[in-house]
Amino acid sequence: MRADDSPPTGRVVAVVELLAARGTALPAAEIAQSLGLSRSTVGAILSTLDRHGWVRRQPDLAYRLGPGLARVGLLVPVPLADEVAVDAELQRLAQRVGCGVALTALHGEELRFVAVVGGPGLIPAGIENGTHIPLLPPAGATLIAHAAASDQQRWLDRGDPGRRAEFRDVLATIRATGYCAWSLRPGALTALGVLAEVVEHLAERPAGDELRGRVLSLLGDVTGSAHTEAALSSPGTVSLGYLSAPVLAPDGRALFEIQIGPLRTAVTLRERRHFIDELRATARRVEELARPSSL
Repeated sequence: MRADDSPPTGRVVAVVELLAARGTALPAAEIAQSLGLSRSTVGAILSTLDRHGWVRRQPDLAYRLGPGLARVGLLVPVPLADEVAVDAELQRLAQRVGCGVALTALHGEELRFVAVVGGPGLIPAGIENGTHIPLLPPAGATLIAHAAASDQQRWLDRGDPGRRAEFRDVLATIRATGYCAWSLRPGALTALGVLAEVVEHLAERPAGDELRGRVLSLLGDVTGSAHTEAALSSPGTVSLGYLSAPVLAPDGRALFEIQIGPLRTAVTLRERRHFIDELRATARRVEELARPSSL
């Protein structure tokens, strides 16, 4: 500990960081044990954080991060108000669009898959509930488009400098249209097959978690450029890797994004319109289900 550190402040930071790292609700006793603090100290910290909305106490008396953190620019996932109903909406969407569906949220400098629903189509290996991938462009674009300007700039700076102007335009387009559609790079489906074999191989090795995370970060490399409105409205077929739409809070922040993954090289205009309409309609319904009552 540095001489100018504040021990009380350090304890508060430790509690918030522990909840962020675990990504789930924890009882006060477990927090105290994990941090080597007394239960009374942790109880006082949690009560103060709860008053300010930085944590929320659940009916089972466990604590998780709260929506108040978003007001100070920290990127943390907000708990779903009705997980069962949201999951039902995602299941129905998967059936209507005939492909996999995911609900994702920002978690620090990572993108967290809150829910993954398989459909008739392909789900990239290693993508499941709780998976985290690095928040590198284009990952999380729909969420970042509605974040603070400083968060948008940090996201842009982490990407390829040669594509920075492109991604900046993508963020503006997302805010204007309410969704984004990405093409597939040539050979993307073959690459996904190879990545699937690597992920399966690493799953059998206890020490492979870090390398597995690096492999999952390569998923962004199969994504091409974002389609323009003109391309999506053209009469011919286009490739479609992923489409995403935000789930917005009343103040305009993106609480989550919904992704669908056709992962197809030739999608007709009629199919594209169907994908976009279903995705945006589901996002609006999930907005009502996902907003905690405190937002």
